Amino acid sequence: MQGFKYLTLITKREYSEQYLEFFRRLGIKGVLSTFCNGTATDLTLNHLGVEKTEKIMFETIVKEEQIGELVKGMMIEMNISAAGNGIAMFLPLDSVGGMSSLKYFAGDVEIEKKEESNKMESKSVLIITVVDKGNTDIVMDAARSAGAGGGTVIKAKGTGAELAKFFGVSISEEKEMIYIVASRENRDAIMRAVMEKAGRNTDAHGVIFTLPVDSVVGIKAFEEV
Repeated sequence: MQGFKYLTLITKREYSEQYLEFFRRLGIKGVLSTFCNGTATDLTLNHLGVEKTEKIMFETIVKEEQIGELVKGMMIEMNISAAGNGIAMFLPLDSVGGMSSLKYFAGDVEIEKKEESNKMESKSVLIITVVDKGNTDIVMDAARSAGAGGGTVIKAKGTGAELAKFFGVSISEEKEMIYIVASRENRDAIMRAVMEKAGRNTDAHGVIFTLPVDSVVGIKAFEEV
């Protein structure tokens, strides 16, 4: 999907408020956050004389024209390039389940339609659904009915009062993110099923989008022979 990228940023938890304010100033609307930890071994940490660092991961969708300002701000203002301060990745966005899902992240802005390129598409996709807490079973039941296998659930927190205003309802800040790897040929059917049972007009208030997956290891159905 041209014009948008999926931003994943991992940094120290102590920088949480600074980054949320940073995103707000740049007009980044729907940011999801979840706690995580670094992977340095105790031996390495003891050798360096430091303690294990608690991390926070931010995820959101941004317009391509915002990337330059985001990168500049991360480098100069947030000093992300300093050792241990974090890492940010911009990933290609595969598809979005309706305009409501896109506006959840990008805000109520005018979105230009661009002609898609003819580049080779990946055979698999990662389907990510964001719903209010307690709706994982509804999402998975709908996804399985359309051919999906298992999924992974991550607890997250949504930010931005604009979200409640956009949907016109009270939306819980406590979120569940469900990750499902699926074949591209099943993508649209799974997305439609999830949107019907857990979309924005349901009590789950869900949004759904997909990322392209180059290759999959560990799931026989998706592994190339």
